[in-house]
Amino acid sequence: MKSKTGGKFAIIVITAYLLLPLFLTLVYSLFTEWMDVLPEGFTLRYYAEIFGDRIFWASLARTVVISFIPVVITAAVLLLAMYAVALYMPALDKYLQIICTIPYAIQGIILPVSVLSLYAGAPWPFSNRIVMLVLTYCVVILPYMYQGIKNSLVSVDALRLVEAAEMLGADKFYAFFRIIVPCMLSGVVIASMLSIALIFGDFVIVNTIGGSYYSTAQMYLLKKMFISGQLTSAVIMVLFVVTLLISAAVFCFKSKAETSAGEVKK
Repeated sequence: MKSKTGGKFAIIVITAYLLLPLFLTLVYSLFTEWMDVLPEGFTLRYYAEIFGDRIFWASLARTVVISFIPVVITAAVLLLAMYAVALYMPALDKYLQIICTIPYAIQGIILPVSVLSLYAGAPWPFSNRIVMLVLTYCVVILPYMYQGIKNSLVSVDALRLVEAAEMLGADKFYAFFRIIVPCMLSGVVIASMLSIALIFGDFVIVNTIGGSYYSTAQMYLLKKMFISGQLTSAVIMVLFVVTLLISAAVFCFKSKAETSAGEVKK
């Protein structure tokens, strides 16, 4: 009994510790000044300014787009590659794992600077900043997507499912798209959500490669930091809500995927 009470208390303390900065940011964004114990001058003008700013909406749209495209590309490539390796060339799995985990060591400023140095003078489309940005993000999220897909592939026992499907008259491609992918979708969605969150909060890579060519919400946030602390807090809260909505949508999709996978298994 004491153990359960202690566990609940620890969860409450950790939750309060994590939510307190967010709550204070929200309070700060709703008042004109906070020079004493309590803030003064309740206002919503900072949020009105953000919602009425077309630059903010354009930056937010760019952020959402650039967060989803690399995830879709990486997931499609890895799913096919790992499926082929699992069925036809299992001995190559360790080499694929090494390749996919290399980006852990080259993240940060090293990767975008290297990409710019290598492809700045290359022919189109490789010299296009948007293409460079998308492909760089594909490299950054590669370890996270690989691990999520790998765990799902192992848990569903893809080889036996394919053998069972072939015994019933299905070919390998049909088995992949109609049986393996639905069963793996839950793990793929979680890995995708982690990758989207990573890209959504990135500033270093998009500022180095994209710059003025592709201004995102993080770059918009940086500009507002030099104008007003309350305005910056309001931007942070709006971005938090957007991220929360994306996460909720992904979890809803995950629940539907699990239901679909359960029906497939039956």
